[in-house]
Amino acid sequence: MSVAILPSRTVALEQLGSLSLPTRRDEAWRYAPHKALGQLTFGPATAPDVVPAVVDGQIPHIDGPRLVIVNGVVDRERSKLDVMPAGVELVSIEGASGDRAARALGREHEEPEDAFSIINRAYGTGGALLLIDGRPDEVIHIVDVAVPDGAHNASASRVVIELAAGSSATVVETRIGSGDTFGGSNVRSEVSLATDASLEHIILQDLPASQIHLGRVDVVQAAGSTLRARLFNLGSDYGRVAYHVLLAGEGAHADLSGLYFGSGRQTLDQQITVVHAAKDCTSRQSYRGVLDDASTGVWNGGVAVRAGADGTDSEQSNDNLLLSRQAEVNSMPRLEILADEVSCRHGATVGQLDEAALYYMRSRGIPAAEASRLLVHGFADQVMDTLESEAVRSWITERLGRDDA
Repeated sequence: MSVAILPSRTVALEQLGSLSLPTRRDEAWRYAPHKALGQLTFGPATAPDVVPAVVDGQIPHIDGPRLVIVNGVVDRERSKLDVMPAGVELVSIEGASGDRAARALGREHEEPEDAFSIINRAYGTGGALLLIDGRPDEVIHIVDVAVPDGAHNASASRVVIELAAGSSATVVETRIGSGDTFGGSNVRSEVSLATDASLEHIILQDLPASQIHLGRVDVVQAAGSTLRARLFNLGSDYGRVAYHVLLAGEGAHADLSGLYFGSGRQTLDQQITVVHAAKDCTSRQSYRGVLDDASTGVWNGGVAVRAGADGTDSEQSNDNLLLSRQAEVNSMPRLEILADEVSCRHGATVGQLDEAALYYMRSRGIPAAEASRLLVHGFADQVMDTLESEAVRSWITERLGRDDA
């Protein structure tokens, strides 16, 4: 089945004519820059004539296979697909073939779609298809690059990941961009975990301040499967990543955590929804934000427990550190429970740097800026310490060290 004739794409193209973009009345989009969103122009995926050399320096050095997508089109020159671990198939969506690929690309997700999800389905014909049947040791790296051009200043791409029963893997998605030109990227990841599969899924978002990033991750988990999702939302003028996780099989577990680190006038927006639809599932959400200057952080984390999902155990936490009087955070935990015998907990905090700790460190001869930097890193370490990949940890540490010094 060619992606050009996928039924869902045909429907999405028909919907574009009557599409309405979200407004401030939509709770999930209340803090978005609606005027700027309306200025994004999407179209069929087209690679730029030249990929700026600065892009190569932004790609984290991670051993293992790598697939690079530029403006929705696979860049084979920057990809590393010659040596693939056993049981791993990583290909461009355009080049995908076979029954399993067709099933993965045609999979329907039940969560309601917003306007930008429909735009992605209409124009996101390019991207990566990753099929895993085994337990590769190598980290699998997918890089999405946005290079706005004159024809369309925004790109759309898909990442489809499917793990077979009992499989296990680590996948890193890096999202970067180039240039001072206004534009953006719209990346939709669709993840399916079969029975007892386990996935560590990491997103590194670091687009330029001139761009907007719209990310969405849809996950469906079968019985006994485990998702460890790690989000590092750092770049872009408006950086948004929305998770929709469906715990569809008994005993599934989802562990989502993340760090957003804003400066200037950035808005970093995290929208999390976990649906417990089967018995004895567990979920954890733990996000930390550091907001400096006039930046804004948004965390809208929800848990929905459907009727019959007895034995649900969920926990949500969101902690924020404000480094400036102009910085702002909006933390909104949500619970909807329609089952008995459940345990659901949530909490949120907002604070500033510990003055006593700062005074103690300065009294020991540590300059004020360095003392602040150490305290901020200590706050972020709770999320950083959950990473197994040393390469990813080093990339984030370098990125934070450069900006918060």
